Amino acid sequence: MSYIVPFQTVELFENTFKKQINKTTGKVEGRKFVFDKLFGDGEDKLPVEADRYRLIWMPGCPHSNKAVITLRLLGLDRVISIGETGILRDPRGWVFSEDLGEVDPVLKIHYLDDAYLKGDPTFTGRSTVPAIADVTTGAIVQNDPVNIPKYFVLDWKKFHKENAPDLYPEALREEIDEWSDFINKKVDAYGCGFARDQETFDESFENYFKTLDTLEERLKDRRFINGDYITLSDIHLYVALIRFHINYHLVFGVNKKRLQDYPNLWGYTRDVYQTKGFYEYTKLELIKKHYQLSPHMRAKLGNVYGLIGTGPDNRQLLAPTGREKLSKDPEHKFTLEENANGLFSHDTLEHEKEYLEYALIKPIKRAAEATYQNELERWAHLEEDAFESIDDRLGNSEFLLGDEISEADKELYKILLRHDHIYYNLSKLNFAKATDYPNLKRYIEKLSGIEEIRNSIDIVKEKEQAFLELEDERNPYHLIFRGPEII
Repeated sequence: MSYIVPFQTVELFENTFKKQINKTTGKVEGRKFVFDKLFGDGEDKLPVEADRYRLIWMPGCPHSNKAVITLRLLGLDRVISIGETGILRDPRGWVFSEDLGEVDPVLKIHYLDDAYLKGDPTFTGRSTVPAIADVTTGAIVQNDPVNIPKYFVLDWKKFHKENAPDLYPEALREEIDEWSDFINKKVDAYGCGFARDQETFDESFENYFKTLDTLEERLKDRRFINGDYITLSDIHLYVALIRFHINYHLVFGVNKKRLQDYPNLWGYTRDVYQTKGFYEYTKLELIKKHYQLSPHMRAKLGNVYGLIGTGPDNRQLLAPTGREKLSKDPEHKFTLEENANGLFSHDTLEHEKEYLEYALIKPIKRAAEATYQNELERWAHLEEDAFESIDDRLGNSEFLLGDEISEADKELYKILLRHDHIYYNLSKLNFAKATDYPNLKRYIEKLSGIEEIRNSIDIVKEKEQAFLELEDERNPYHLIFRGPEII
């Protein structure tokens, strides 16, 4: 779908939100979420099962951004797939415009609305994101935007990755709930962006900046909202602040100050943005285009020619923040869940081989088989998680099971070489090479110095075979990439 479509009058905005406009006050109010069944056991609950659900998000939407960031942080992308709509609605709703043939590759639909109708054939509302579909039926089963992140934390814990962050520590839950509620209700630029009269705009404007002043003061001596570590409160706040920076200040008219004019909020936003899980799912250009080119917002804001703001300079988001000085644990942004290592004990050869199959071999195989972008990214992220985890473990021991080489080390050595020489290019798993991780590099060099292990794999021959076995369509000239150098 083209980003630039013919300009339509403000009636388009009115029609889009007609069911949310309060006839007494004239304000655009929140919408009802009809698919609110909870996850859990029992006939009235949604079963918590791997590979049963698909999270649909749209990069511009703050609520769906919360859901996908939480999913990624917890490693639930191993068991819940991710679908992504385009950033523009057409008159019927969200479209899978960025997928091949404009059809979601799993749900096999063009309009998200079709999955809503499968969930409720009488549905006449506005299909929204985030939404969770049951892939066995193709129906939307859950679309509560505020609470989906909490459901992922509490109800899906058995599928959390090893060393998953504790985003909702039990001792802080009351405080997290209070601040999350405050953020969702008060950090509301939409009050200005959707205002239909000056009085509503002015009231929302004053309330918005009072709220930012409160948050600026709170973050003066705290690295994050609830202290030294990122929690659900920060996920709620971050998605709002990054959109204030990119769009709200310009197009919603909340322009008393910029985010940069709040030293603590600006440093905080950059600190969170630079965190894995947030960075890759903050699609800055798509966020900008969504708000500034969506037809109903163009109509509301009088953007007749579909012009996009020339700023901000997003390179500033990568500048050091110095906010780690506010923390008693400056090296870490997360505290870990209790029993987060429950999946694998890493104390027996059998467990270690199971771990390699689960954490590396399966994701690499699935990435090689991927036929659409989100699926490739899903498995690449999980391989990257494993590299980071193993690199961390090898910082404390010579080999996987301690000071002695095991069969698991011999297997891992081959996997790491194949990643750098084959999968990095052929499977597009080029997020990093194993040798980019200091402990993995040392490990590879150590094992390469052992003749038996070095001779257990002819990586040059395997690479040539992998390239030449590709069908002609994928390697029409039968070329073989020659690098990288062999350690």
